[in-house]
Amino acid sequence: MGVQQSLTGQSSTNGAFSPKELYNLKQVYFYLCLHTTTLTSCPLDRNQFYSLFGNHRQYKPLWRALFSAIDVNGDSVIDFEEFLTFVTQLKRGDVEEKRKLSFRMFDSNQDGIAEKADFRCFVETKVASLRKPSWQSQGESSGDEYTSFFTLCDENADGQISLEDFQTYCGVHGEGIVNQTLKLLEVMFDGVIEETGIIITATDVRNTKPHIDWQDHRMSMGSLFCCSSAPPVFTTPPVA
Repeated sequence: MGVQQSLTGQSSTNGAFSPKELYNLKQVYFYLCLHTTTLTSCPLDRNQFYSLFGNHRQYKPLWRALFSAIDVNGDSVIDFEEFLTFVTQLKRGDVEEKRKLSFRMFDSNQDGIAEKADFRCFVETKVASLRKPSWQSQGESSGDEYTSFFTLCDENADGQISLEDFQTYCGVHGEGIVNQTLKLLEVMFDGVIEETGIIITATDVRNTKPHIDWQDHRMSMGSLFCCSSAPPVFTTPPVA
């Protein structure tokens, strides 16, 4: 039932972007579907997602949680609607949407419950993003913040928190943990799509390299780019 509601909510996300912005977002999606070895289009499944996010040392601990959070229907492939929903919530979501996205990140197996062990990847990612070895992170605020958050959120001390627990915590303590978590996601996501030249903000989706389209049949000179004024053409288009 929850998944059905989530999918229904996706249909309204298009309204958050203009047609030009949607075109730019499709360019980003096509780029994410560009196989890093064969340079051909492919489904944005776990293997492809790992090649984009997991191979970056600083993002490696978090890629599984991010994939599961975006893949709301649980079919192990991120389609364009799911991608668009994620970008909308991350960049333009209201307080409620950002809380739900954060909790989906915490709930690694998407069963409605987050456990203390689920937060280890956030600590590791934060340490890696600061380029500090793990032994230097012990006792620093990055770990303490998530540990303190979980302790306060888990009021009955059963080692688990629900979305309701999380909502209650945010109502009392504010959006600090949400903002911190989504900031990690923004750095991770923006870093991976940086070479597309497309910048996504709360008010705009602009392409700083408008001459670039993502195509899989005109690759040359070892480049991922092909200059064209036409829309991207894929021999096997990703599901959008």
